[in-house]
Amino acid sequence: MTIARSTRSELSYIRQLVEAGWNGGLELIAPAAIGASLGVIGATYDKKRTSAARLTVAALIGTAVGLGAAAVWAPRGSAGNTLRKINAVRDIHWLEKHPIAYG
Repeated sequence: MTIARSTRSELSYIRQLVEAGWNGGLELIAPAAIGASLGVIGATYDKKRTSAARLTVAALIGTAVGLGAAAVWAPRGSAGNTLRKINAVRDIHWLEKHPIAYG
C-alpha cells in the first residue's frame, strides 16, 4: 500500500513539473509566431523567388529570431516565470518528503 501511494505521489509530482514547464513554454508562443510571420512576410517580398522551401526556411529563421528576441528582451520574463513555477513545485514536493517540525 505504501509503494502504491509513493508511486502515485511521484507520478503526481512529475505531472505537476510537466504542467509548470508547459505553462511557461506557452508564454513563448506569441514571440515565435510573430517571428515566423515576419520571416514569411519578408520571404514573400521578392515575388519572383517565392517557393515553399524558401518560405519554410524563412519561417524557421523568423521563429528562431522571435524566440531569441524574447529570451534576450525579458530575461526575467517568461523563462524566469517558468523556472519559478517549476521551483515552487519542487519546493512543495521537498517539504512533503521532509516535514519541518517547529517547536
